[in-house]
Amino acid sequence: MFDLFTTRTALTVTANLLRVPTEHRTPLELATHAGLLDMWTQSAPEPRRMLLLQAAWEARGRFTGEADDDAARYAGYFSEAAAEAAANGVGARAEFVHLITPPFLTAQSLTFDRDDIAVSLVTTLLLAQHIPGRWT
Repeated sequence: MFDLFTTRTALTVTANLLRVPTEHRTPLELATHAGLLDMWTQSAPEPRRMLLLQAAWEARGRFTGEADDDAARYAGYFSEAAAEAAANGVGARAEFVHLITPPFLTAQSLTFDRDDIAVSLVTTLLLAQHIPGRWT
């Protein structure tokens, strides 16, 4: 659990920095300079999957970024999937995060793939950046 909460805290701080208008670094540049990429790499795949899906649930329907790269396309997909799940009666984040559905399997594939470690991190950051209020 420590891995999950520590990484989520670092994600939240980095996502908040991305909201600052004078911050001109890309999400990956900021995450790399802040040590978040190393933390994400060292985290187990399961917490990475859970954090990605938690961020998608909290940002559901709010990601409106341009899909100009893989991370943005994934963020759009997960945000839309979470909004659709909520519209179809999923009422709790835990249900979205833990039920084996196409978004769960996609998140698992993305976060377990060591070659896509930066993509999964940036996807999660893009979603976290669009969470209104606090990530609880």
